[in-house]
Amino acid sequence: MLVGLVVAVILAVVLSHRRQITWSGNLRRLHAGVSHRAEWMAPDEIVRGVELDYLAAQRWHAEALLEGYLRLLGEAPRYLTGSYLKRQQKIIGMQQHSVKCGVHFVGVLHANHEVRARRFADDGLSCYLIDYQTSRHILTYQYGQVKLVNTQYLEPGAYVYRMVYERAAKRWKIEDLIQQVPRGWEQKVLSDTEIRLDESLPIAAGRDT
Repeated sequence: MLVGLVVAVILAVVLSHRRQITWSGNLRRLHAGVSHRAEWMAPDEIVRGVELDYLAAQRWHAEALLEGYLRLLGEAPRYLTGSYLKRQQKIIGMQQHSVKCGVHFVGVLHANHEVRARRFADDGLSCYLIDYQTSRHILTYQYGQVKLVNTQYLEPGAYVYRMVYERAAKRWKIEDLIQQVPRGWEQKVLSDTEIRLDESLPIAAGRDT
């Protein structure tokens, strides 16, 4: 009985080590002890991996839109997860319904992306990614024919996404779109400036009451 208990403990330890992320012990603390500025950062190669997987998801989405909604539905779980995946699946379903009702157009967003991963969780399995988009424009195509019918130019904008690492897929996936950064803060959030995360919205004031 004692031998069986020892074997069980050893197996538990081995499985625990296998489940651990190799970089979780190499996180570094930035601005330690500074209120609202302290954050965990992963090694540079992990940060780059987050950014590359995010950019790959953006490229996939633009390409898949032109090839049809079946590809979008089939491949979405490879790049997206959580609430973001569910939201996109709902949008795709609505777009499919529109096509059946005679709306045969699809809009594809193109932009230059300047990205940076920040604020890793203490287990290294999630982080926030800031995407500062410039030269933004939406190309509208006739669905199924890849025929360009309109181009709409947009102002630059910055967006904050939550990324999570999935062990089974061995890649980072977009889990949620947190918010669009207010105008004027786009470049600031790419630097080491404070990113303050609140669990709830501030109390309304002034004309917002």
